[in-house]
Amino acid sequence: MVEPPSKTSNSTNALPKNTTKNLSSITVPPTSSAGPISAQNQIPTHQTSQKNIPLSYHAISSQGLTISVVYYDDREFQLQVADQPKGCGSLWLDAKSAGLSRNAVAAINAGFFTPEGKPLGLVVESGIKRGHLNQSSLGTGLYCTTASGSTITRRDNSRTSEFINSATHLLQAGPILIENGLPSYGLSALRNRPRSFLAWDGHHHWMIGHITTATLSGAAQALANSPSLKFKPAIALNLDGGRSSDLWAGPLVSNGNKTHRSFLNKVVRNYLVLTPR
Repeated sequence: MVEPPSKTSNSTNALPKNTTKNLSSITVPPTSSAGPISAQNQIPTHQTSQKNIPLSYHAISSQGLTISVVYYDDREFQLQVADQPKGCGSLWLDAKSAGLSRNAVAAINAGFFTPEGKPLGLVVESGIKRGHLNQSSLGTGLYCTTASGSTITRRDNSRTSEFINSATHLLQAGPILIENGLPSYGLSALRNRPRSFLAWDGHHHWMIGHITTATLSGAAQALANSPSLKFKPAIALNLDGGRSSDLWAGPLVSNGNKTHRSFLNKVVRNYLVLTPR
């Protein structure tokens, strides 16, 4: 669900004229000329001797925020898009039901959507494309899975078309919270609300997570500077938040069988579901 526009913003970058009127006025962080991680500039091959990270759920405190995460290793698990072509709630009412329908071990709400329930951005599910590339600040990042591996990349990097054309699963969201291991510049310090996110260390370690309530800037600072996380994110992508936030860690996840979803939550368009390879 799209956030309403803020009355104030520290951004000097105007949103595109054709952006939906109720889009949030989040600043788009400037693109790094070098790219935040090497995988942003090439289709990932993931050749590394990095040790596996166990599938597990943990809740930590960082800078006064409560962060709940599911850690996984992409050599053992894969994060897939679960979309609802007929609109929000047409197949699943929450992340748990979406995950169980795909034999997943965990799931989280995913991309933004219009009031009519259409994806606000590009979505690829098992090679089937839906929606369109979103040029607003809510679409600055792409989570993409190809035959070579998974990555988080900027919408406007030089390899975007190649990622899109080779994607088996792709989700557009934003803004990017962390880049090069540091909080992105210009994130809003307004609107404390529940947050959902996806983070990656640039190799094989990933986490999907929920923050009880935070601004975008506060969420980025907490994720970038927490000594309690099992790895330091090289890049982190904001997913739809507020009443859309919904994290489920199933019983097969160590410390799992947990759900973070308010009874006031709205049904959403799509989810990211974590399945064994």
